[in-house]
Amino acid sequence: MKHFFILNDTRTNLHHGCEVVMNNLYSLIQKNHPDAKFSQLCTGQTISEEKWLELLKDIDIVLINGEGTLHDAAPFGEFLLKLGSIAKQQGKPVFLLNSTWENNPTSWNELIQDFDGLYVRDKKSLATLQPQHPHCEYAADLTFYSSHQFNPTHTTESATTRPAQVIVNDSVYSHVSDALFAYAEKQRFDYHPITKNLPLDAQTIGYNPKKMKKLKQYNLLSKFTFGLYKPRRYYQDFNYCIDDTQAFKQKMLASDLVITGRYHCLCFCLQMQIPVLIVASNTSKTHNLLNDAQVTDRHIRLEDLNQLSLEQLYAKAKFSDEEKLRLQSFDQQTKLKHEQIFSQICA
Repeated sequence: MKHFFILNDTRTNLHHGCEVVMNNLYSLIQKNHPDAKFSQLCTGQTISEEKWLELLKDIDIVLINGEGTLHDAAPFGEFLLKLGSIAKQQGKPVFLLNSTWENNPTSWNELIQDFDGLYVRDKKSLATLQPQHPHCEYAADLTFYSSHQFNPTHTTESATTRPAQVIVNDSVYSHVSDALFAYAEKQRFDYHPITKNLPLDAQTIGYNPKKMKKLKQYNLLSKFTFGLYKPRRYYQDFNYCIDDTQAFKQKMLASDLVITGRYHCLCFCLQMQIPVLIVASNTSKTHNLLNDAQVTDRHIRLEDLNQLSLEQLYAKAKFSDEEKLRLQSFDQQTKLKHEQIFSQICA
């Protein structure tokens, strides 16, 4: 039985994309090692070097889930890489996977120099790292390992010019989420953030009593002020969450158009071939994903949402038959690549 330590389990972010990523990561390990043992450090958690060295005595393999953490010299990203470097010094196999790599200091290259595997989720990150790390490889985001249905109305080009069902999603930026919510409300579209509800069970990953207390306080303030008091968007969005990930995907699958500011929501739409428009996120990751999948740019500025007609938005969002074939190939190749990667990691 091998003991895997996962650094940066992102399920504490409580959103559907991170949940799918982590479920697929654990599933791929268990496919190769059904009796695998797991320990993890979740997003935002820290550990002392002394404690880390003690834990490493019982660890066989260390995996760093890079996801959207390793960009712009983020302190937590550097912390994760330092833990990986320490593990490598102790003779442990260390792998960085599913990572974006953007605008990071050159000193970080030394931290990952001896890692046993480097796997990035976009070709721009690959081009950045390969000159210093020739063994670096590319595989699109781990969400693409999941299998999805296609909505029959999306599988062939349609004469329809106006979508009947539109879903608006949130953004990592609160001011963008505010604008997207206002747009959805004005147009009477459904608004559903990618985030999930706060868990009530103390044993559930992501349980946060401080946030639960704040949410209760904010709800009371809103009630006593007859809705005049509004907390920041993060807490308002709990009123619009779809808590179950499968139900969230099914809601999207039943829609004709998704407008989002979330990278993982874009991933879901590409997999299910749902017409989608994306407001840029905190890195170039959404641009990179569209380029890697070989589909035309579907970014839109917030000001254009109110200026363009729904028919114009839909025309920009729809996939051509040629693009749908490319997306199917992209999806299949990504699944095979992830199986190859985890076969190497678990060998």
